[in-house]
Amino acid sequence: MLIDEIYPSGSIAFYPAAEGGLTSTFPHQERNAADRQRRGWRDGKLCLDAPFGGERRPTVVRDPIGDADARLRWHVERALHWLQRAADGQLLATGDPFELPALRHTTARAWLRQRVVHDDTSACFHAWRGREGTFGIARMGAFTDIGNAIGVARFERQQGAAVREWSGRELGKSDVRGFWWLWPKPIVLPPWQAPSTWGELRRIAKAMGLDVDAMLRWLFPSLRGSKTSHVLLLGYPVPLRVGASPCEVHWDALLLPHLAEAAGKPPSGFRPNARGWWHRDRYGAFADNVPLEYLFTENWSSERLQARGRLPKAVRDLRVALVGVGALGSSLAEQLVRAGLNDIALVDDDLVEAGNVCRHVATLVDVGKSKVQVVAQQLRQISPAVRVAETNKDLRGSAQTIVDQLEPYDVIIDCTASDEVVALLSTAWWSIPRVFASFSMGYGGKRLFSFGVSGHAFPQQDFTARLRPWLEHEAATWAGGEEVLEGAGCWSPLFPARHDDVVMAAATCVKEVETLVAQKPHTPRFRVFSQSDSAEGFQGFLLQTILPTVEVMAS
Repeated sequence: MLIDEIYPSGSIAFYPAAEGGLTSTFPHQERNAADRQRRGWRDGKLCLDAPFGGERRPTVVRDPIGDADARLRWHVERALHWLQRAADGQLLATGDPFELPALRHTTARAWLRQRVVHDDTSACFHAWRGREGTFGIARMGAFTDIGNAIGVARFERQQGAAVREWSGRELGKSDVRGFWWLWPKPIVLPPWQAPSTWGELRRIAKAMGLDVDAMLRWLFPSLRGSKTSHVLLLGYPVPLRVGASPCEVHWDALLLPHLAEAAGKPPSGFRPNARGWWHRDRYGAFADNVPLEYLFTENWSSERLQARGRLPKAVRDLRVALVGVGALGSSLAEQLVRAGLNDIALVDDDLVEAGNVCRHVATLVDVGKSKVQVVAQQLRQISPAVRVAETNKDLRGSAQTIVDQLEPYDVIIDCTASDEVVALLSTAWWSIPRVFASFSMGYGGKRLFSFGVSGHAFPQQDFTARLRPWLEHEAATWAGGEEVLEGAGCWSPLFPARHDDVVMAAATCVKEVETLVAQKPHTPRFRVFSQSDSAEGFQGFLLQTILPTVEVMAS
């Protein structure tokens, strides 16, 4: 038992002893490798701070941190409970979340920060039915603007026919070559240990009726003499919960050893022929005692990346055009994509200035770049699925030009606070109705003006009539306040608003978009949200229905 020096705070960890301790790896345990550093304990730390054996909620497991009398006793009793469950084979109970075996990943420097990424889900599980035991080619691809990952663009059979393809945005070229092999069950040594060598992998395969060497005979010709990296994805069907039917394929990627060309002198006793080269490679780079080099492998499907919270499917599947990616527009775009929107167009001709950074998603590194370019890059780094169309110029041209430019989109959002943009939108007419929304902020970021409607054109007159009284009120408020200047130079008072105000307003815009898409109002919908304060402090961003009065102070 290892206890932090700051006990009763800090960590407490139980490990099998190097002598006389557990040598196998069980569920709810880190990989139990031998004590190669002669510390006195193995690597297989028991997972005591998470539910196991049928415990359903994390609240059942409450480590009494800070209680010197209770904490040590709690961990000892918890460890004894874990051991009893392990002895009875009850660490996993029916209905528990399915647990994957722990892996030891490669230490190859070039791969330490790299991820091999796939997007298999239950929706594509049917593509793998009946393919257990088969293997083929995995076409790898690079992610635009995501340099620390390569994705499986396409799983192919040995003859080249597709099994399934990456469902997100198109992947670029990658120098890495890949292969896949689907196994019928989890690849573990009992009770729950992932193989660490090619020999252990052969033992597990034999128990399932598979032959590792037969697969390698097909694979070796592709490896010999190649200078590029090769990965092998080992997959098997898994359920969501213990005892349930499998519903998706889990993949672990291996970095394969490099093989020399089939030339030169083969091992002693073998001729320079296919059998000799096979013997060299099978009992050399792929010998039983050679460690498996696991790569960090992750599922980047939208379902997995957005499991913590996402928009309704009706919103995620929409194509959205966002005109204006300043402070409010950039924050809105970010929040929509983080929540699962997969198709967005950005329209703006402005460049990032240093003063924008205090409330825009851009940073000082982006100064001088197109706002559209900066926001698009960030969106692609947030989601491997999102498709971003970039227009680095303002909305202009004839009515037909605007119709053609925005025709592919179901929702058109204006975040420019520009009368000219609203006027241009009103000149266009679309044969198929779409949702229009216009969002802008009031003085100091204290209000959000939200206008929305579903129709064939943007109703400028209605929009102006509803917004004008509020703008007059805002103008009076602004006139009564002190001008905010960025510095000496051309007279150009700034619109004051903090980043937290912008983010809160953008979050409200997301809610408004959800409502507009769900209701598709044929009558224009205008709402004003205002920050509310009291003697106790900030109260929230509340719907305001009555236009307040304002007293303008004499200068």
